[in-house]
Amino acid sequence: MTAADPSPSLFVRPLGAVESNPTALKLILGGKLRELRTSAGLDPADVDGKLGFSRSKTSRTELGRHGCKPSDALALLSLYGVQEENQVAEFMRLVQQSRRSDWWRSFSDVLSDFFTPLVALEGAAATIRTYEPFYVPGLLQTPAYARAVVRSGPGQPLAHDVQRRVDLRQERQRQLDQPDAPRLWAVIDESVLMRSVGGPQVMREQLRHLVTMMGRSHVTLQIAPLDVTAAVGVGTGVSCLRFALRDLKDAVYIEHLTGSTFTQKPATVEQYRDMLDRLCACALTPKETLRTLQERLAAM
Repeated sequence: MTAADPSPSLFVRPLGAVESNPTALKLILGGKLRELRTSAGLDPADVDGKLGFSRSKTSRTELGRHGCKPSDALALLSLYGVQEENQVAEFMRLVQQSRRSDWWRSFSDVLSDFFTPLVALEGAAATIRTYEPFYVPGLLQTPAYARAVVRSGPGQPLAHDVQRRVDLRQERQRQLDQPDAPRLWAVIDESVLMRSVGGPQVMREQLRHLVTMMGRSHVTLQIAPLDVTAAVGVGTGVSCLRFALRDLKDAVYIEHLTGSTFTQKPATVEQYRDMLDRLCACALTPKETLRTLQERLAAM
């Protein structure tokens, strides 16, 4: 390599739209630091001791649980032998990007801790696959439908909190309007269409919205008949995030009665991806789904 040649990138490929997602960047940077540390033959405790870090700071940084300070990043790169000027500059630029505030933090007053991982990363995904047994998926809900769903939840939420949760869902939906929007592949249980959430007018508006969204090239919707969901045995809502970058591991979000599980363990992700594959294979095709929605609208 001559002096004029650019240094090879530290990352697998250009990160593109992921650079606008601080949470995703923290995970990518943490993974790269772990890779560099391993190549240097050091364990986390060695790094903490050599750089005077507090206990487990290196591990927390590598897991993307908090941002990496620029001074810490420079110290880590030096310790790991990264000296190419262009590589250091590239890494530090992403560190600065990762320290910006995520858009969803302004909704921390109504965003549950167990729901945060999904909201934080879905915008960085290449594909979002989701199954919903009870309601239209949040990314496809109209404001009126979302308001009715929130009001039907536990307790008696204040009007302000209801509106804030509706605003949060609309903000999530705006990610589907971006040029680099994730592909959304949603499956809903047939029973969702039978529930008059918010009343007939709200349901008509919601079904029309689903028909409109199916006209987008990056949105796929399927209806799973009752006998299909009974046979496949899904039982709960689930979302799978697939990322285009090797630096980000795919993830699965599984809903429970009072919380959720968000994991990037390959075995668990593969298990739920397989379940979604089986469900999609048995569900109505997108064309059949569109016809079903149109017929139901005509009958309302």
